Amino acid sequence: MQTAQIDLGELTDNGRVHSLSGHERGLSARRQFDLDTLDKSPNVVIVSIPRDIDAISPSFFQGLFAQSLIKTFEKNPERFFDHYNFDASVNVLGQVERGVASLLIRRPWM
Repeated sequence: MQTAQIDLGELTDNGRVHSLSGHERGLSARRQFDLDTLDKSPNVVIVSIPRDIDAISPSFFQGLFAQSLIKTFEKNPERFFDHYNFDASVNVLGQVERGVASLLIRRPWM
């Protein structure tokens, strides 16, 4: 199976940024990486998160992946993680898992 890749290192200003935060910044990254197209791709998408990233805020994660998880993968985390494979530190992987869990909580706007 073929893969595609998203490198969140592109958002770190050459390693000067160690935390990705903000809903609007997540939405901007979603557009930058064309996740609407990647959501529909049959290919697995590797999401590479550099080891110098210490934190991904829930608001950034929601901006980047809410539409993918809620609409494309119908709130099914297994399908989401089958499609988007995260290459990150253990700490950041925990934050990704918490981001998914928070998106599964019923919200009136979703």
